Amino acid sequence: MPWPTLPHSFKPRSKRRLRHYEGVLGTALELQLVAGSEDQLDTAETQLLAELERLEQVFSRFLPHSELNRLHHQRGQPVRVSPEFAALLTQAQRIMTLTGGAFHPAADTLARLWAVGEPDSQTLSGVLEQMRQSLWTLEHQHVTLHTELTLNFNAHAKGFITDAAAQAAFQVAGVREVVLNIGGDVRHLGAQSVPVGIEAPGRLADNREPLAFVRLSNQAVATSGLSHRGAHILDPRSGQQLTTHSSVSVLAKTCAEADALATAFLVLGTEESLRLADSLPNVGVLILEEVQGGSVEQRSNAFWRRHQTPSSTPAF
Repeated sequence: MPWPTLPHSFKPRSKRRLRHYEGVLGTALELQLVAGSEDQLDTAETQLLAELERLEQVFSRFLPHSELNRLHHQRGQPVRVSPEFAALLTQAQRIMTLTGGAFHPAADTLARLWAVGEPDSQTLSGVLEQMRQSLWTLEHQHVTLHTELTLNFNAHAKGFITDAAAQAAFQVAGVREVVLNIGGDVRHLGAQSVPVGIEAPGRLADNREPLAFVRLSNQAVATSGLSHRGAHILDPRSGQQLTTHSSVSVLAKTCAEADALATAFLVLGTEESLRLADSLPNVGVLILEEVQGGSVEQRSNAFWRRHQTPSSTPAF
């Protein structure tokens, strides 16, 4: 996803900063800030990185003492969690219900089964039955995990962290604009809208210009897709592999919502995704599908088209 460029229409004394980090949440981070002084830029960058580190301790499946892993170690017991974890669980449950299970926090269990070969029907049926059961209950910031399945919020948590980190920087006095890109999840906060490029799915993206641009104004965009043509994804509802030539980009108010919906839309397919996006407030979707002959077909809903822009050139 090409990096958005902030316009040069700020007050003359505005200070700008562009930073690039590797190995943040297992991916790359790019940050653009505009503020009134270098000190304000320093403070905003420090606050953003601190928030990233704090929330990684909440959601990481790799850090042994994260809140997520603590929950796994205390199955069946009420565990007090942070407000952020409670908020993520609440949103995950809502989107899981909304998409009929096309988004599912326990889908990694299926991936592990298929990693060693096609599972037998009895094993697959057993896992799917567990996935259909209630995974957790949340009461007054206490979570009880009911399932033996392992939860993994993947990109959904990355989107949540992107939102929170961008907000931490934007709250610093004097900061006027924040654009944060973590692994292709882009969140914008500020008065000036910014264009973001959407690349073609799979191999067609190599050394090519973006196929589309969308303009963010205090919004987020996230893309879900596979890195090569004809790759497989798993449908959490059936446990079966699906072949896709598509990528799905979602425009929403937050990265967390955009990420979770993009994951679900990749499973749901074009027509159902467009219908669902149209039923949701302030949600846009762009589906890029490689068709016979190597060309790419674009499908989008009305909300996306209202925010689409013909190029990356700032429109002011």
